[in-house]
Amino acid sequence: MSARLRWGALVGGLVVIILGCGQVQTYTNKVSEIAEEARRRANTPPMPCDADVSEEPPSSCVSGKLWCGATVEGTTVGGHRDWDGEFYNDKFCFPGGDYNGPERVYTLDVPAYTAATVELQSDCVDLDLVALSFGWSSGECPGMQHNIPNCDGSQHVGSDQLELQSFQNAGSYLIGVDGKDSVSGTYRLTVRCSDIARR
Repeated sequence: MSARLRWGALVGGLVVIILGCGQVQTYTNKVSEIAEEARRRANTPPMPCDADVSEEPPSSCVSGKLWCGATVEGTTVGGHRDWDGEFYNDKFCFPGGDYNGPERVYTLDVPAYTAATVELQSDCVDLDLVALSFGWSSGECPGMQHNIPNCDGSQHVGSDQLELQSFQNAGSYLIGVDGKDSVSGTYRLTVRCSDIARR
């Protein structure tokens, strides 16, 4: 039986193919496989797709606070839709795309002379991680009209990581979790900190 190729795309080096005879290799399955391998290397427990996590609407755009040593589990379901591919591209976080689904945003203050590693684990859907240098004291989340001094992003499948450093002055960040192709799902955020030697 011959199968007729209907659709194919190259996604992050992986070919996603749907065949006419019903043989399907879905992108979701590939995300799970890659996430499983990343989790095995990191020796962390899986993040269940149906985890009992809060879907409460955020205050302004912020869903909560992170700190050194924090581990937070959540879902992008119910988040705001303030940031999209145009925003990420304009602020030089990473190349834009379809980020029209909901995102979750957290505040993170990194003490002076501290290196902070923010890790995102998303085993069920392909979520990405972004860190914007932005003081949230005004209670207003940044938009296209705001100047963002620095934005870093990670678009890996299954597991993302960003390194943030503060020296003489503490750093204030907004940490965002958003999904490619408007997907939503569960995630785990972990913040690990270490001291930076003073000169």
